Amino acid sequence: MPETVEQLLRDRHYDRALERLLGEYQNKVFRMALAMFRDSARAEDVTQDVFVKLWRALPLYDGRAAVGTWLYTIARNTCLSAVRSDGYRRTSALEGSTEPSVSSTTPLALSVEQCLSRLPDVQRQVITLFYLQERSVADVAAMLDLAEGTVKSHLHRARRALAVMMAPAGESSPGAGRQAAAPAAGARSDT
Repeated sequence: MPETVEQLLRDRHYDRALERLLGEYQNKVFRMALAMFRDSARAEDVTQDVFVKLWRALPLYDGRAAVGTWLYTIARNTCLSAVRSDGYRRTSALEGSTEPSVSSTTPLALSVEQCLSRLPDVQRQVITLFYLQERSVADVAAMLDLAEGTVKSHLHRARRALAVMMAPAGESSPGAGRQAAAPAAGARSDT
């Protein structure tokens, strides 16, 4: 019976544990990074950074969380740090820049990746982890440090937004065009 990663970590066989983790999670971590950066070269760099951090952190693993959850937390934090770092470095010259044009692409022509890129970061992360990485709501909540109800809320909002984006022109998804009822006479309005 082959040893589990947890057993390897308890026995301090960090090199073998890292090999197992690389084999099992490297592509998943890369896909998570790719979903966040939408640039394969940058995703590869961040994936490498994740596993370097993991190597350094292996002796600190305490078993409170599943190894996969722990690894995804390291991956998520590394990705978010890289996003922040990239944001600080991003500059562009004003000369030669053009006005943004309105795309004539119909919603049906948009790929899933393009639709995901239009979602807020937290919704894109939740959708990516839940559907593309096939993680449970509890796992997603632990990885993103959110309450399970908040994860469910983000999933619901993201599904609604994606349905609107993918709906054929002139057609709306159920609930997308709902209007708020007019306040009753004498009701307070906070707007």
